[in-house]
Amino acid sequence: MDTHRLHCFVTVVEVGNLSKAAAKLHMTQPPLSILIRKLETELKVTLFDRISNRLVLTATGQLFYRRAKELLASMQALTRELQESDNGLRGTVAVGCSTAASLFIIPKVIEQIQAQGLDISVQVHEGATPHLVEQLRNQRLDVGICRTEYKAEDLQTMTLYTEPLLLALPASHPLLAKQQILLQDLKDERFLMHVSPLGRGISDLLIESCQLSGFSPQVIYWGIETLPMLLMAGKGLGITFAPKSFAQLPFRNPLKFVEIKQPKLETRLSLITQKNRVQSAVARRFLEITTQVINQL
Repeated sequence: MDTHRLHCFVTVVEVGNLSKAAAKLHMTQPPLSILIRKLETELKVTLFDRISNRLVLTATGQLFYRRAKELLASMQALTRELQESDNGLRGTVAVGCSTAASLFIIPKVIEQIQAQGLDISVQVHEGATPHLVEQLRNQRLDVGICRTEYKAEDLQTMTLYTEPLLLALPASHPLLAKQQILLQDLKDERFLMHVSPLGRGISDLLIESCQLSGFSPQVIYWGIETLPMLLMAGKGLGITFAPKSFAQLPFRNPLKFVEIKQPKLETRLSLITQKNRVQSAVARRFLEITTQVINQL
C-alpha cells in the first residue's frame, strides 16, 4: 500500500463516483477501478458494496476511510517537517555555554528564533570549557560558546566579541575613593579568581598582568562560575573581575564595577565548532542567528 492508492481511495469516497474521481485524479476510469479492487484484494476486505453501478462504503470501508485520511494527513505533516528540517526551519540544536552566553546571548537568540517563526528547540548545556570541548568532540553538542581561549587542530574557534574586563568591588571599598584605580593598587587585596584548566582564560590574563605590575595576586578562592564570585565580592570577602556585560545584572549586595586603565584588560567570548563535521541545517541556522545577534550588540 502506498500514499497514491490511499489518495485515490479517499478521492473516490469523497467524490462518490468512479468516473468523476478518475477525472479529478487525471486518469481514466478502468485503471482506477482496477486499483480499488487490488486494494481490497491486498487488504482482504470489502471496502465498497457495488449496488446498481454505485459504490457504497461498507462499515469496514468507512473505518478505512477515516484511517486513510489520518495517514495522508500524517504523511503530509511528516513531509513538511522533513523539508523544514532540511531548510533549518525546524529541529533541535545542542549548545554548550558559559554563564555569559546563557545570560546575554542565548535569550536574544531565542527572541530571534521566535520572531522568525522558526520551530527550533535550543538545548543549553552549561559547564567548564574542558567538559564542553569533550562533549563537542563526542558530538553531543553542535556548538560551544566559551570564555576560555582554546585552540586545537580538530576545533574551529571564532571570536564572537571582545569586552572590557572590569574590577568588581563592594560599594564600601576604600579604593573607590581614588579617581583612578591601577592594577598595582590591588597588591594587598584578596582575589577571587577564575579557574582555567584548559586554554587561556581570565585568570591567566590577570596573573600575568599583576606580575607585570610588580606583584603576584593573593588568591583565596578559585571557581568556574562568575556569579558566585560576584556575590562573594558583594559581601566583602574579596575582589574579583568580570566581563562588562555582568555589570547590568542586579545584585542584592551593591557592587561597583571599575575599568582598570593600565594595563587594558579585555576578555573574549568565542564560538567553538568541530572541524570537518557536517553541521545539520538547524545548527547552521542557529549559527546564522547567533552571528546576527552578536552584530547587533
